[in-house]
Amino acid sequence: MLFSIPVLLSTATLIASGKCSPHTVQVPSSPKNNSPVVPNDLQSMSIEFAYFPDYAGNKSHPNKLSKNLLHNLKSLTGVAPKVRVGGTSQDHATYFPDQEENVKLIYQNPTDDQPIQINYGPAYFESYHTLGDIKYLHGLNMNQNYSTKQLELEAAEACTSIGPKLHLFELGNEFNFAPGKYRAANYSLLDYAEEWNSKSAIVKSAVQKACPGSFPGFMAPSLVLLDFITGTSWTAEELYSLGYDEHNLTKELCFHKYDIHYPSCSLFALLTFWDSYMGVNAPPLPPAQLDLQRTLMNHTNIMKNLALQITRSENLAYLDLPYTLGELNSIANQGVNGETNVFGDALWLVDFSLWAAVHGIKRLQFHQGLNYRYASWQPIESKGVPPTTRPPYYGQIMVASAIGKSKNTRIVNIPLSEDTESAYAIYHGDRLSKLVVTNLRAFNQTTSSRPHREYKFHVPAQHKSAKIERLIGPGSDALENITFGGISYDASNEGKAVQRHSKEETRIKNGLLTITVPDSSAVLITL
Repeated sequence: MLFSIPVLLSTATLIASGKCSPHTVQVPSSPKNNSPVVPNDLQSMSIEFAYFPDYAGNKSHPNKLSKNLLHNLKSLTGVAPKVRVGGTSQDHATYFPDQEENVKLIYQNPTDDQPIQINYGPAYFESYHTLGDIKYLHGLNMNQNYSTKQLELEAAEACTSIGPKLHLFELGNEFNFAPGKYRAANYSLLDYAEEWNSKSAIVKSAVQKACPGSFPGFMAPSLVLLDFITGTSWTAEELYSLGYDEHNLTKELCFHKYDIHYPSCSLFALLTFWDSYMGVNAPPLPPAQLDLQRTLMNHTNIMKNLALQITRSENLAYLDLPYTLGELNSIANQGVNGETNVFGDALWLVDFSLWAAVHGIKRLQFHQGLNYRYASWQPIESKGVPPTTRPPYYGQIMVASAIGKSKNTRIVNIPLSEDTESAYAIYHGDRLSKLVVTNLRAFNQTTSSRPHREYKFHVPAQHKSAKIERLIGPGSDALENITFGGISYDASNEGKAVQRHSKEETRIKNGLLTITVPDSSAVLITL
């Protein structure tokens, strides 16, 4: 059952009790002078290396759902999202040129989220040619240390098979977990810098032999938990002082971001330093609804969670490289059912993405994997779960719609008073073009009466009306019946846009824009 039409009204006519903003918010008519330009492909993807063929399919059986969902983003921004193929499994992947199967996955336990070994052959690379005009960041195995020829072989095959769709390489994934895991316990930051320098030179040489021309380069260093890992003291700032990337092969800075869910105080200290997820799925966990409001649907927590990423981007600005989050999502260890696979996660994604864009983070590659609990979509049937477009995807659609096709989009945060709300002004050049408002107060779909908030914004007087597009579902705990702008992208229609609700507009009187936003929803206002 689709969400009822009354919540789509733009005036304060909801029956449910509401809360009005105490004053009218003045929206700047132009952005700040130092507001960074937001790339059109801000909303991009990272797909687990082991599961890329499931997401993309092959030449004879392309995955139409994935292709359409990615194309939807391009249709809104004019630029296709970039797709990074990597993750933990890239450092467990071995290329076999004589293997007929595209990929063989070996699991320690059948219920594990990821295999312990990935064997792939030439047919694996068919998947890079099924999703349209996507550019890829291809992950290479830095873990294997028995043969440089193996690294040369996989790099050469990648460049020849992916061809002009190859954007960048990535050498190793989260290698600051290497001490005691992939390397000796005393493996140091200097050891890492020297190993990466050596192996990146090997990759460049192999690629230039196989694919003459300019070398595409790397995104690096692809580290997570830079500022605090038990027993180590690795930092990005120190890494670059040790001569990392001595040949300047890096084209984009890349770090990872998740949140954590550790209960004890000592482990909770990790929260401040986690690189780029909002938490970790580790028991004992709080009730999903409580944690959804506290961790994800909380603007203050989002600001705190991104604060060190923003500081790090400023500290590394002297490198003059784009700062990206090459792998991120809401809660690490593939997410939590009831929290990262529900509509509240989509609202988190909107607020997180816009706050990151305000502070100059150039690309957000949301991590995907088969049966992952934070994935934006399930690409194939697996473990009894059919192909499904999930709530987080709708958040990505809203952010892409907010950015649009302008090559000069700038975003400015509009401070509001509570943790459970946020607002942003979006400019195309110096012209105010759009507003985004999120109401992050959790609303359970089993509750009968849905509260709302009313907001008043003072905009330039020339604006007389506005288009309203709502990101809305039955509640923050909803798994389905979600729309943006009245449109659904369900897997039953192969991810294609289907208009479910009528379009909405509102009048602006004397420069005063009044908008009602139900709890657990967001709105994009186009002036």
